[in-house]
Amino acid sequence: MGTNRHLDVAQLINETARADREPVGVRHVCLACRIGLNAISVGVYLAGTAQPLEVVGAAGDEFAELQVMVGEGPVSESLRQNRPVFAADLADDWNARRWPVFASAAIAAGVAAVFVIPLALGGITLGALEICRDVDGVLSPDELADALLFADAATTLLLHRAATSTVPDSGDLSRTEPERRWGVVHQATGMVSVQLGADLGEAFLRLRAHSYLTGRRLSDVATDVVARTLRFAPDTNHEK
Repeated sequence: MGTNRHLDVAQLINETARADREPVGVRHVCLACRIGLNAISVGVYLAGTAQPLEVVGAAGDEFAELQVMVGEGPVSESLRQNRPVFAADLADDWNARRWPVFASAAIAAGVAAVFVIPLALGGITLGALEICRDVDGVLSPDELADALLFADAATTLLLHRAATSTVPDSGDLSRTEPERRWGVVHQATGMVSVQLGADLGEAFLRLRAHSYLTGRRLSDVATDVVARTLRFAPDTNHEK
């Protein structure tokens, strides 16, 4: 990066969008952030209601569904406390104690450090930017400055998204792979809600529990529900 960090970050985001021949979107922020900060994975999460976390953009290796499945991790903590959560070494004792399931699973998947910045407007938290690296160590002052600029860009795009459409259409959900998978999770949550005669929150918890117990990705379980090869019934998580 040069002396004008704000301009350099904006230029990198714009270049990734031009390469796709698309308007700048959240995914382009993730792609640019991954390049600029030498990350193996960058994700943008939207704080939800029925679903506590929703992936709205990602680049690199996909670790987003892991935190949703296990129900713990730095993103959830950042959203709950509305503050940055930096784990420069996931393998240290403190991180292993506060996220016993997530930390071990993330390390097994090749993640050594995670940095999460909430995307907030005043006291309202819209979501979070997650940066994963395969080497431990803190962000340098320059890297932190760039991470905050990428977070600002993602916040602006989420605000625009909220202002232009409260419910993304199916075409928008399927435009990128992470968004397509999350669209399937949305659809499956609604179907499980009907099957259980329960609200969307309980339906999502059942989906998440089944994913965790079977060791399968949440979106794969959702795909089975949508394909009607997996059905949920009250008081059981077993396939019918």
